[in-house]
Amino acid sequence: MAATLTKEDNAKELFRTGIECEREGNYYEATRCYKRALKLDPDVEKKIADEEITLRSVDNNNYYENNMSDDEYDQKEDLFVRFQRITGPQICCPENSQQITHFSVLPPELILYILRWVISYDLDLRSLEQCAAVCRGWYLCARDPELWRRACSKFWPSNVNDLVEYNGSWRQMFIERPNVLTIGCYICKISYVRQGEESFRDNTNGPSFNVVYYRYLRFFSDGRVLMVLSCYPPAKVVRKLQTIENTPTYICTGFNNICRGHYKLSGNQLTLKLESCDRLNNKINCENVTKRKITYNMVRDYLSKNIIILLNIFFHFFFLEFRNFKVQV
Repeated sequence: MAATLTKEDNAKELFRTGIECEREGNYYEATRCYKRALKLDPDVEKKIADEEITLRSVDNNNYYENNMSDDEYDQKEDLFVRFQRITGPQICCPENSQQITHFSVLPPELILYILRWVISYDLDLRSLEQCAAVCRGWYLCARDPELWRRACSKFWPSNVNDLVEYNGSWRQMFIERPNVLTIGCYICKISYVRQGEESFRDNTNGPSFNVVYYRYLRFFSDGRVLMVLSCYPPAKVVRKLQTIENTPTYICTGFNNICRGHYKLSGNQLTLKLESCDRLNNKINCENVTKRKITYNMVRDYLSKNIIILLNIFFHFFFLEFRNFKVQV
């Protein structure tokens, strides 16, 4: 003989029926079920929500327990060593069966070659770290020492042999050594209030203006650097600074000053030498106009080591000291 349902059970069943009717678009029947359920138990909605939260937490606990590879896992064990121990001969395996060829059939040498293209000419190590988050096999490939050795050799070609300080890890060297990001653009926003002109009639000032402009610094992995002074916001400027070759000398009226040059990393010191581009190069010079070239020599001393994943490196950089300022006419 079936057990008699209590008022609470009937209310829960009616409320769940109302949920199903609402999902199917039958709002009239759903409203009827909700009203009947609330008459039987005014707190039925809260009780169902609490049950779902409890079921989710139990499912999550079971998932983590079932996915632990072994009981003797030490929390302090290095993740790379652990993945090497539990990963099989394949880099990865397909989650679902499919007819097309899966990525896992590629040999490790070819996968590492693909990851070198991910890093690309711009030393995009951020994308490499995103690949490492895909699965265990990709994590191991993204930690390959040769990938990080190439990146370190690109930044510090003359001083990359002191691995003892970094526990023999090229990746740790790249992270802990001061460096600049070459996959984006450093932006400094400057704003000030310009007072209005004083009127001679009634000794009053005109309206004040909030002036905003931006200074952009774009570093390239080959040692070149581009500096732009513009009133345009980053959305309009950054996309024009992808390559130094395609950046015109005078892009538009909002680009007040464009400087090209080179930078050098030496220990904790960053040195830049920039020369302003002549706007008149893109125009027909009908008159004998004197052209000016401005050379900036800037030096930045890092007070401490900056890690590449920290965003404050963008702000630290702009405390530059103008050690030398020279104008060539």
